[in-house]
Amino acid sequence: MIEKRKTIIGAAVVLSIFILFGVSFLPGVSKTTARRSSGIEIHPDADVHPSVILEGRVTVGPYTKIDAGTIITGNVTIGHHSLIRCNVTIRGTNQIGNYTHIYDNVNIEGGRPAKVGSSRAEVPDRSIIGDGCWINHGATMHGTQIGDGGAVGLNACCDYNTRLGKGAVLANGSATHVDQAIGENCFAEGVPAVVKKTNITEQDRLDYFGVLPSGWTRYEAENMERSIRRKKGVQ
Repeated sequence: MIEKRKTIIGAAVVLSIFILFGVSFLPGVSKTTARRSSGIEIHPDADVHPSVILEGRVTVGPYTKIDAGTIITGNVTIGHHSLIRCNVTIRGTNQIGNYTHIYDNVNIEGGRPAKVGSSRAEVPDRSIIGDGCWINHGATMHGTQIGDGGAVGLNACCDYNTRLGKGAVLANGSATHVDQAIGENCFAEGVPAVVKKTNITEQDRLDYFGVLPSGWTRYEAENMERSIRRKKGVQ
């Protein structure tokens, strides 16, 4: 009986120590530390999950939502009313616009420097994602530029210095080669990707994705803003 009571008391002491001091190991601390670090600027009206890791110079605009498990490091600017879902990795120098959606398990990095080591790039790659873009689950992008309203499909891959024009679509499971350019409002598919249709319309996008990216991003933006305002007690 005495030994059992000692065991219970010992467990209680360990639990008390964890409650008093162990909180520093909880995921929420990474966000708090990041927010206080030099170079991290999160707008008060953004919604960033406590488990998100932010390092470097990161700016997040108002009414943007970043979900659990995402890691953003480097020099990254994210506009307003954008949505970044779970377990996304964004690394290096990246510019992400407004009303843009980046879904679960997407990997984005800034690309190659110019003429350093074995890089054949004449100028540094640039990672720029415009307004109203749609980056679907599992996509991978290296130093890629996407014009406003462009879309990258499920598990698609954009190699270094890929350039998608405004409204262009890279189909599910497709892959570009280094320095490939896909014109405005073109639909490209395959490995390597080949333009299959030009001058695509909003109806084409709706038929392909089952939801219209331009409409869905605005719809979700309204929902996110309402949710954040409600949390803050603002009508």
